[in-house]
This record gives sequence, structure tokens and C-alpha cells, in this order.
Amino acid sequence: MGWLRQLFFPSEPPTESQLEAGRHALITEGAVAAVLYSVGTGNFLAGYLSQLGASISFCAFVAMIPQLGCVLQFISPFLFERIHHRKLSIWLLCIVYRFSLAAVFLVPLAVPGHSEARWVVLALYTLAFFAAGVVTPGLSHLTLGLAPDGRRGAFFARKDITAVCVNSAATLVMGRQLDYFTRIGRPEAGYLLIGAVCAALAILDALLLGLVRENPVAFVSKLRPADILRPVRDKSYRPLLLYCILGGLPGGLSTPFLSVYELRVLNLSHSFITTVGVVSAVAGMAGSWYWGRLADAAGWRRVIWLTAAINLSCTLGWAFVRPSWAPFMAPILMVATAACSGGASIASMNLQFVSSPENAKTTYIGVTSATASIAACLSASVGTTLQPLLQNVLGNSSIPCLFLLAAALGFANLAVNGRKLPNNKS
Repeated sequence: MGWLRQLFFPSEPPTESQLEAGRHALITEGAVAAVLYSVGTGNFLAGYLSQLGASISFCAFVAMIPQLGCVLQFISPFLFERIHHRKLSIWLLCIVYRFSLAAVFLVPLAVPGHSEARWVVLALYTLAFFAAGVVTPGLSHLTLGLAPDGRRGAFFARKDITAVCVNSAATLVMGRQLDYFTRIGRPEAGYLLIGAVCAALAILDALLLGLVRENPVAFVSKLRPADILRPVRDKSYRPLLLYCILGGLPGGLSTPFLSVYELRVLNLSHSFITTVGVVSAVAGMAGSWYWGRLADAAGWRRVIWLTAAINLSCTLGWAFVRPSWAPFMAPILMVATAACSGGASIASMNLQFVSSPENAKTTYIGVTSATASIAACLSASVGTTLQPLLQNVLGNSSIPCLFLLAAALGFANLAVNGRKLPNNKS
């Protein structure tokens, strides 16, 4: 078993060539993970739940679980801050996450009844994203630790471009085969095929992540529960923390409803959504290149300002889309969002990384993500409670009302707290 020990607990520090090989493996692994995440959180999941007879509010509740799982990032520092070699823990948690997510689409093989299947899907989906919540700060720290100094923007742009390209191609193919099975009256067969593909991708992801050579963490600490409040007490970090927390509110109101809104209210097909996704991929690649270069030149704060303004404008735009206009307006909003989403996430993560102290980066990143997720879950809970009530009065206009509220909250946060963000370059 010496090769396993060498794989996860090497006796020698990694060479530069090993780190470079790890970066390439990490870029490929990120593309595979992006496909799994897209299938597990987007229109495929909404269509799958609808095929199992789920209501709009149930679909939105399930879509909220990834945010709920992020709350567990509070736990991550107690695990990862104590160990030098974190790769094994990250690898095991990723296996639980990816394989549980793949199993969601295979539930009808073991549970034939739709009502019972929905609850099993809920349990597996919760397990998957609870594992994802625990592992995300550690995986993010591993990735950030491998990124080359002075070229972080370019590295993450290349990583994001690869993920967007592979993800768009894979989801396009799966969307077309799913619509084919739907047309012939066998949608359940289409979702089972998607589950089989996801299981194969989960195996590939585990192999790729195992090949990444970790850059061991030099500093470890025995974290105490009181240390969770350290980012709150840090005056220089507090504006970024507050911005991220309040930034979770609009996402919680809008994101859980968007996919089911596209499918069941706007009547867009999987093929339409994934075809537009190809154009979105091109925009996403161009956006990632541009935002990465802008971050290297002007700082991460500028990127956050611009991407947030565009994304919130798109959220506002969804409130005015109607089924007859959807084939024309939806692609514009989807492409604009894709052009900014990669830059927004990269900017937020890197600003957290460079703004946090060297000996507590996992703590800061984990607490920031967890508190933002708590805010998103609270607003999503409000949304899933309000939507059925609004639907009784407004019908299909209930979800656009939530989009309007989300955009208003987001612009207010950007105007008040966005100007207080630190301005660190990569």
C-alpha cells in the first residue's frame, strides 16, 4: 500500500513539474465536475423532478439544498485547518458528493413509485450537497494553493474556459437525447441514461483528483469554536464578509426558481436551453478571459462591481420575460449571465483568498461562504413560502415578482457595500 501513502501523504515536497502536472489535472477535473454540477442543479434536475410529479415549490425547495449544504462550511475549518496533507479528506468527500449526485437519477431503478422516489431523491441530494458543503473550502484552498503567483487571473480564466467549453458540449448532447426520449414517450429512460453518464463521470473525477499533487499547507492550527468569529472581528475583512452575506439574499430568491420557470412557465425545451448554452459557453470563455485580465490589471473589486451589475440586470430582466417573448429574450439574458458568472465567482473567491491572513484562509473562506449560504437559504425559504401564496393570486406572475425583489436587494447591496470592498490584485 506504499503507493497509496505516496499518493496522499508523500514524503518529499512536490517539484515544480509535479505542481504543473497537478494544475493540468485540476483543470480537467474542474471540467468534469462542472458537468456533474450543471446536470445536478439546472434544468435537468427541474425536469427530472417534474417527471416524478413534483410541484414548483418542491422543485424550488430541492434547488435550495446546495445553498443549505454550504452552511456546513462552518465545519470545514475544524477539519482542514488541523492537517498538513488535506488531499485524502478532500478526495473522500468528493467521492461521496459526486456518486450521491449521480445516484439521484438512478433512483427509479430501485424505487418505482413516484411519491417514494421523490423522498429518496431528496435524501441522496441532501447527502451529496452536504458533503459538497464540507469539502468546498478545502478544495478551493487546494486549488488556490496550486495557482501560480502573479498569474492567478490567467490560470483561473483558463480553468474556467475549459470547464465552460466541456460543460456546454456535454449538456447539449444530453439535452438533445433527453428531448428525444421525451418525444417518444420514454422520459424515464432518458434520465436513467443521464444517471449512468454521471456515474461514469464521477469515476473519472475521482481518478483525476487523485492525480493532483497537493502543495502541503505549512501552517496548521487547533481551531476553537470561538475562532469562527475571527473574520467578523477582522475590520479589514468585515466589508467583504458583509457584502457576501447580503449578496446571498437575491440569489436565494431567484436561483431556485429559474430552471423550473424556464421549463414549466416559459415552456422552453431542454434542447433550446442547452443549445443557447453553447453560445453562452463562447460568451463565458470570452468573459473569463476578459475578467481574468482585468483582475490582473485593475484588481478583483472592479471585476465584482461590473459582473454584479450585469448579473443583477439579468435577474431583473427575467421578471419581464413572457412565454411568447422567451425564444428571443431568454437567450440574451442567459448569454449575458454566462459571460459574467465565471468572472464573478473567480473574483469573489480570489478576493477572499488574498484578503485573509495566511494562517486562516480556510477559516475565512469557509465562514464567508457559510454565512452567505445561510442568508441565501433564509431568503429561499421565504421565496418557497411566498410563491404558492402569490400563485393563488397572480398565477404564473408569482415567480417574476420574486425576481423583481431579488434584483432590488442586490442593487441595494452593491450600491451600499460594494464600494467598501478591498481592492487587491491577483
